[in-house]
Amino acid sequence: MNAYRLLRHRPYRRMLAAHFLSGIGDWFNSVAILSLLLQLTGTSMAVGVTLALRTLPYLLFGPLGGKLADRFSRKRILVICDAARALIALSFLLISSKEDIWIAYAGTFSLIAFSAAYQPARAAMIPQIVPKEDVAAANALEQSVLGTVMAIGSLVSGVVTSVWGPGVAFVCNALSFVASALLIIGVPVPHDRKHPPESAAPDAPSPTFRELLPLFRQTPLVPLILAFSLLWPVGGGIANVLISVYAYQEFHAGNAGIGLLYGAIGVGFLVGGLLSAALQRWPFHVAAVSMTAEGIAHLLISAAPSLSAAAVLFCLSTIAGGMGNASLQTLLMQRVPDRFLGRVFALEGTFSGVVIGCSMLAGGWLLAIVPPRTLGCISGLFITLISLAIGLALLRFQKHEQKRPTPRTGVGVS
Repeated sequence: MNAYRLLRHRPYRRMLAAHFLSGIGDWFNSVAILSLLLQLTGTSMAVGVTLALRTLPYLLFGPLGGKLADRFSRKRILVICDAARALIALSFLLISSKEDIWIAYAGTFSLIAFSAAYQPARAAMIPQIVPKEDVAAANALEQSVLGTVMAIGSLVSGVVTSVWGPGVAFVCNALSFVASALLIIGVPVPHDRKHPPESAAPDAPSPTFRELLPLFRQTPLVPLILAFSLLWPVGGGIANVLISVYAYQEFHAGNAGIGLLYGAIGVGFLVGGLLSAALQRWPFHVAAVSMTAEGIAHLLISAAPSLSAAAVLFCLSTIAGGMGNASLQTLLMQRVPDRFLGRVFALEGTFSGVVIGCSMLAGGWLLAIVPPRTLGCISGLFITLISLAIGLALLRFQKHEQKRPTPRTGVGVS
């Protein structure tokens, strides 16, 4: 299996380790800051503001990150963002009273702003350092690491925050970014943009998103995947809100129930990544089937008779989701020219981040007037219908592509 061979590829192994460590660090910050705000204020209002601040930076800085990733050294962008996030993570240590809550807001906004700029550069850098035949395996590993981070990070960060307090968790978060930067520094990147290319000289215009329009017309697959990134979060954000609601209100399982459901979700992403690696030869079919299966799983969750049944269904939903995500990422990397990858991934991340944040806010409001299971059924039905429509369009595109083959312009094209 290419995934095992790829783990012996030192540049990508370092990049994957950096992703794992910074992901664990994100959990330390999330758990610690929410716990600290509840301790200082005694209400959930500050928590709600903090969660909302995790959405806005994607709208403001995601597109900027994509333009930077297509103009400058992606490796340098990652290192700078990690260094900045390490310093910002330490700023949370200054919070000691209700009067310092503004630091939590400013720090959260700044952390997510640099993360929004970081993600397009990282995604676009993967096909630069990974052999063309291993791109699908790399995306499968990305999903598996996501699941591992979720399963381990939620547990370890909760224990550390409970035993040693939020301050230790904030320091751990900062150290995770330092470790990530050191790992990225040691990654050799062929054809990296150490300086702006000649076409991006000081007197030349910077990359624009308008330049993507010919790509969209030439390769309809790209806007199709971006449409999925825009529409799926409408139901996905509500589904995320319902995780804790199901555990608390429907199954009366408290924090243990939330931990069980998040653990099941993490295991699902881990397994989904492994299965995606085994089925990487059929990305169109895997994406179409798994996306629809994920929606059906969410429909069934709304009718789950017990916490254990819900955990199994959440696990199945993220197995399917992990397989679908890996396949869609592979299709983008294979068909988008390198000079456009940063902006394409920026659009994908911006659409997903902003819409899922708005959907979560709407979901919290709707829960005041709609029963949780009814809302879960509606969101599951929406995800299923959107996934089915996009999946059928993917299969039609593949059929058309097979009849009229065109050269792939993704990996290795600059």
